Amino acid sequence: MKRKNKNKIVGLMLALLAAGPFSVFAQDSAKNELVMNIGYFMNNNKMVYLLVNTKTKIDKKFQPVAGMVVNLYLDNDYGGNLIGKVITDEKGLAKAIIPPGLKNSWDSASAHTFIGISTPTKQFDETRSEAAIAKTKITIDTLADAEARTITVSVSALIGGEWVPAKDVEMKVGIARAGGILTAGEEETYTTDSTGTTTVPFKKDSLPGDRHGNFVLVAKVEDNDLYGNLLVEKIVPWGIAVKPEKNFFDQRTLWSTRFRTPWWLLLLAYSIVIAVWGTIIFLVLQIVKIKKLGAKAS
Repeated sequence: MKRKNKNKIVGLMLALLAAGPFSVFAQDSAKNELVMNIGYFMNNNKMVYLLVNTKTKIDKKFQPVAGMVVNLYLDNDYGGNLIGKVITDEKGLAKAIIPPGLKNSWDSASAHTFIGISTPTKQFDETRSEAAIAKTKITIDTLADAEARTITVSVSALIGGEWVPAKDVEMKVGIARAGGILTAGEEETYTTDSTGTTTVPFKKDSLPGDRHGNFVLVAKVEDNDLYGNLLVEKIVPWGIAVKPEKNFFDQRTLWSTRFRTPWWLLLLAYSIVIAVWGTIIFLVLQIVKIKKLGAKAS
C-alpha cells in the first residue's frame, strides 16, 4: 500500500511539472479584450467626420488604449471603400473625414454602415466594430415678437430618396457656453414630434452676449442609434451687449509694457537724458573755446 501511494505521489508531481510550463505559457498568451466604438458626427449639415474610441477594462475600469491602428471602411471592408487608416491618441480617440474619392458611394444611398477593423497587437486581437446611420439634416429657426421668443428645431431623414420627418429624436436645445450648452427652456432635453420638430420657449432673458448682443443657439443630438451625433448652430441678437473689459496692462502703469509707460515717468527719464547730454555738449563747447583762446594767445 505504501509503495502504491508513493507511486501516485510521484506520478502527480511529474504531471504537475509537465503541465507547469504549458499553463504559464497559456497565461502569458492571454490577451485583453479591446472595446472599439465608431461615432458619426455631422455639424451644420456640412461637415461629416468619424470618431473612433478604443478602450479596455483594467482592474474593473475602462482605460483608453493609445496607439491602436484602425482601418475604416464605408459599407464593406475592401480597399476601394477605405476611408482611411487612423491611430488613436493618448485618450484612445482618432478622427477621420470621409475622402472626396468616396463621394459617389456616399451619395448613392440614404443609409450607410461604417466598419472599423483594428490591427492585432501583442496585447489585443483584431477587433471589428460597425456603426449604421441614416442620412439626416437638422435645422434651427427662431421666432421673436414683443411678447415671447421661441426656437424651432426640425430633423429630417432621407428614406427612399425623399426627406421625411424624423420623430422621437431627443436633443439638447440651448445657448453655447464655455462649459457646454445652457438650456434655452425649462427642460434639459427635448424630443421631436410626428412632424419631426420640437418647439422650445426661450426663457433665458437678460443673458449677456458679445459686444453686439449676439450669442449662439445650439441644437445637439448625441449618440442617437439611427442618426449618430448632429449639431446645428444659429447666431441671434437676443443677448445684452457687453463691452469688452479694458485690459489692465493696456493702461499706463509701472507694470505695463514700454508702449504704456506713465507720462510722468517718460518726462522724468527724458529730462535726465536731456540734462546729461546737455551737460556733455556744454563741456565740449567750453573745451573748444578754451582751445581757440589758447591758440590766439600764442
